[in-house]
Amino acid sequence: MKFTKHVLSIILFIFAVSTTFAQRKITGTIYKDGEPAAGIVVEGHKTNDSYYTSFDGKYELSISEKSKWLRFSYGEETKKLDIVGNSDDVINFSWDGTEIPKKGENLIDKRNIKELQQDQVSDFLDNFSLYSEYFKQKEFELGFENWKAIYEKYPYSTAQIYIDGIKMYEDKIENVLDRSKKLVYLDSIMSIYDKRIEYLGNKGDLLGRKAAKYLEVVLTADVEEDELIKGIKKGYGYAQTSMEEMKDETQPAVLVLFLQSAKKLYTLDEINKEVVLDNYEKVMSILEKQVNNEELAEKANQAIPLVVSIIESADVFDCESIESIYGAKIKESPEDVALIKKVINMLQDENCNGPLLTELSEKLYELEPSAESAFNMARLFLKADDNDKAFEYYAKAYNSADDSEAKAKYYFEAAQLSFDLSKYRDARDFAKKAIQADPSYCKAYMMIGEAYAQASKSFEGTKFEKDAVFWVVVDYFKKAAQGNCTSDAKQKVDYYSNYFPKKDEIFYNTLTEGDKYKVGGWINETTTIRAKK
Repeated sequence: MKFTKHVLSIILFIFAVSTTFAQRKITGTIYKDGEPAAGIVVEGHKTNDSYYTSFDGKYELSISEKSKWLRFSYGEETKKLDIVGNSDDVINFSWDGTEIPKKGENLIDKRNIKELQQDQVSDFLDNFSLYSEYFKQKEFELGFENWKAIYEKYPYSTAQIYIDGIKMYEDKIENVLDRSKKLVYLDSIMSIYDKRIEYLGNKGDLLGRKAAKYLEVVLTADVEEDELIKGIKKGYGYAQTSMEEMKDETQPAVLVLFLQSAKKLYTLDEINKEVVLDNYEKVMSILEKQVNNEELAEKANQAIPLVVSIIESADVFDCESIESIYGAKIKESPEDVALIKKVINMLQDENCNGPLLTELSEKLYELEPSAESAFNMARLFLKADDNDKAFEYYAKAYNSADDSEAKAKYYFEAAQLSFDLSKYRDARDFAKKAIQADPSYCKAYMMIGEAYAQASKSFEGTKFEKDAVFWVVVDYFKKAAQGNCTSDAKQKVDYYSNYFPKKDEIFYNTLTEGDKYKVGGWINETTTIRAKK
């Protein structure tokens, strides 16, 4: 049986997808000298994932079902562990071959702080008192071992040990220069969150904090690109997990960082724009519900403009995606002026001159009729080559404008459209209206001069009478030269003066230079007789 390229590509795609999902997640602890070892990089065969062990030596890794080994690296030294046939979800490893502590050797005390105080447990009370005092003085290193003793043996005691532990590692991140150590400390913070969830619960809220903290550090860390990509992917995953758990209760800060990480992955070519847009829709859907949630409304309202800024700067919108995302929103809120204006601006920025832009522009004019919105409508129909509609909205614009400069501008654009359609008389009339509104509008004088120049070709009369039109033409360009159009207008004066009648032609028509002369027809202008030089 022969496969077409199309069928083969589908098969390869299905195989790639199935391979991607053939994953297993493993966790474990790395030991050195019988103690948990921090800062060891754990990698798996046939996977791009990697993990720095946290201060308690723990790691978590997604590997392929076909992975044959795990690799552990510390500095330049590397070691491998054969995992063929090992289907355990927990795989521990001893870096130096010393015996791995057996489960249960370090018994966990399940009492809370109140019970420990009542029972006068000196081990807990002494360590807690020492680390707390050092912590107050911000002498984190001096109290670290005391804190660690409580953290490992009394995980049920109080949430404060987790809060303080995170602050201690935040201080380490802030003060260390080594980029790899920053990530080691960050993974330690993630382990603290995981342990707090395991022993004290409150999973949904803590997952959000975990995601926010991870992305906050990674997105601002000065690390190599490969480390950055791995870090952002991990934080992105944490945020996704938080959103899946919390749904409409997801913290707005997590939503902002989630979309920010998606944008970063897109700029690094790790995900495509469809994924970014899909994430944007999910985030905005949650935030739009949260603005009606008394507890989250303030934060949601602060987050929305940040989310919009992120997605706009990601440069993922095109005409199709704008219409797909916002077309539905407009149908839900057809009279939301702010939304309509926003979508119109987005469509115009992307040069999307389709039916949606026309529909929204007309709707906006219905909701907020004004000279400016009518003018924008005229320009819209001009781009769509609907000249009748363009003239209709130019009329609404100049008839309702209060500002003389704006009125002149609207008349002038109507004149320009008439000129482009070879309607020179209409162009002249609109340009004169522009001058009435703003006598200094030099472009309008130039428009009249150009309209007369073009009309001279079809002007009824003798050759002399046709050439006499250029006396009026030059008059208008001279008027234009008195305004801001000086350079262009003077060039036109020089150019069109070449079309003046010659001296003998003036003589043969029994006329005298310097006398007045009226050009008839629809032009109907009085000028001065001049000869071609």
